[in-house]
Amino acid sequence: MNSRLSQLLGIILVVISGAMTLLVYQVVRTMPEDDVLVLVTSGLASWGILALPELIIGLWLILRGTHEARIGDVSGDLIPLVQREGRIGVAAAARELGADPEAVADAAEKLSRRRLPLVYLDRQSSEIVSPSSVSLEESLLHLLYAQRRMTFDQVSKVTNSTDAQIIEAVAKLTQRGKFRGTVDRNSRVIYTQEAVSQLRKAVTSCPNCSGKLEAPVLPGEEETCPYCGHMITNNA
Repeated sequence: MNSRLSQLLGIILVVISGAMTLLVYQVVRTMPEDDVLVLVTSGLASWGILALPELIIGLWLILRGTHEARIGDVSGDLIPLVQREGRIGVAAAARELGADPEAVADAAEKLSRRRLPLVYLDRQSSEIVSPSSVSLEESLLHLLYAQRRMTFDQVSKVTNSTDAQIIEAVAKLTQRGKFRGTVDRNSRVIYTQEAVSQLRKAVTSCPNCSGKLEAPVLPGEEETCPYCGHMITNNA
C-alpha cells in the first residue's frame, strides 16, 4: 500500500474511533446512574467494541505509512551514493544523507528485493553494497538471500556478468556449502532452497484476469499483473 494512502486511512480510522468514543460517552451519560460500576463496565465494553479496533488499526497504519515514507525519501538518494562509493557503512550513509540509520538499513533491505537490486545490505558488516563493485560470488550470495530466486538476466544487469560466469559462481558457492538451491538452465533462473520449497504456494496466474504470469509470485511477494495492472499479493 502507498505510504501516503496508508497514513490517510490511518487518520480516517483514528477520527472514526474518536467519533465512536464520543458516541459511547454520550450514551453512557444518559444511562441511569444506580450502579456506577455497571455504568463504567458497560461504557468500557462498548468503547472496546466500537472504538478500540479502529484506534489500534489507525495508529498502526499511520506509523507504517510514516516509516514507509521515510524509507522512500531515503531510497532515491541512497542508490547513487552507494554506486559512487561501491560500499559504505550504514552509519556513514545515514550521516551522509542526514537520515536515521534504521531507515537507511530498511531502505537498503527493501531495495535489495526490487526486480533490479542495484544495492543490497550486508548485515554481517553493516554495509550497503553495490553488486557491481564486489565479486560475483559475494553479490550472488547476498542477492539470492534477499530475492530467493533470480533470473540470469537480473544477475547480469546488476553485476555485468555472463551466463557462464553466473553458473560457475553458483557452482563454487555450492561446493563451499554457502548456497543451497538449484539452477534451472532452461528457464535461466536460480532458485534458493527456500524458493524451491515455496513454489507450491506460489501464485502462477492473476486472480483478477486469470492471465498466466511469466514468473510465479512467491509468498510475501507483490507483483503487478502485466495484462490488467492488478496488484497481486501472495500472503500465503
